Amino acid sequence: MVDQVWISEVMSNGDLGNKLGLRMKWFGEPWEAPYVHHYVPERSERVFAAICRHYAGHTMQRKDMPEASAVYSMPHFRRAKDVFFIGAFLGVKGGVAEVLAAFDFGAGGGLVPYTIYEADETTPLPGPFYIINFGPMKDCFLPEASRNIGKPTIHHQTGERRWSLRYLGDGQIAVSPAALAGSDLWMCPGVEGRIFMSKRVVEALKSALGDADFAEFRLSRCRVVG
Repeated sequence: MVDQVWISEVMSNGDLGNKLGLRMKWFGEPWEAPYVHHYVPERSERVFAAICRHYAGHTMQRKDMPEASAVYSMPHFRRAKDVFFIGAFLGVKGGVAEVLAAFDFGAGGGLVPYTIYEADETTPLPGPFYIINFGPMKDCFLPEASRNIGKPTIHHQTGERRWSLRYLGDGQIAVSPAALAGSDLWMCPGVEGRIFMSKRVVEALKSALGDADFAEFRLSRCRVVG
C-alpha cells in the first residue's frame, strides 16, 4: 500500500538519553559541569522553553538549540544509539543520520550539524552528529477518528489543545490525506513528542538498521481516512 503513514514514539524513549555521559553548552551560558551521578542540572527558563518547543515540533532557530556538548564519561557515551538525546533535543548519527538526510523535512527543517567534544571542550569527536529540526507541522491528525486516546488538555497560556498519545498500536491513530503531501517527516499541532513519518522513511530505516535499532523508533501504522 503506497499511502501509508506511521507515527513514532521515539521521543518518549527515555532509554536513548539515559546516562549518556554528555554535558551541554547552551548559547549565552557557560559549560555545564560534569554531571554528578548523571543527574541533569536545573536549566534556565529560556532553555526549558526551547526544549518544550522542540518537543512540541516547532521549527527551531540554531541559537535555541544546544550550542555543543562535551563527554564527561566516554564509556557511557559509547553506548549511545544512532538516535539519541542531546540535552532533550533529538540527535542522530551513523546509519540513522545517513537515512534521514535523504528525506524532506519541509522548509526550515532537516539535520543540523552538531559538535560533541572530548572532556577538554576543545577536541571534537569524529562524528558527524546532528540535531533534528522539524519543519512545518501538518494539521492532519484526526482525533475523532482515532482510537484509544485520552481527552485533550488545554494549555493554560495558549489555549491550545494537547493530546497525550502513548503505547500506541497499529491502526489506532487516524490522519487525513493531507499527511500524504509534502514532507516525509513531520509533527502535528497538539500532538507533542510524536513524529509522523512517510512509508518511504520507515522502509529506508528498516532496510538500513538491525531489528533492535529499528525497534527503538517505536513505530505504529496510522489509518489514512478520507
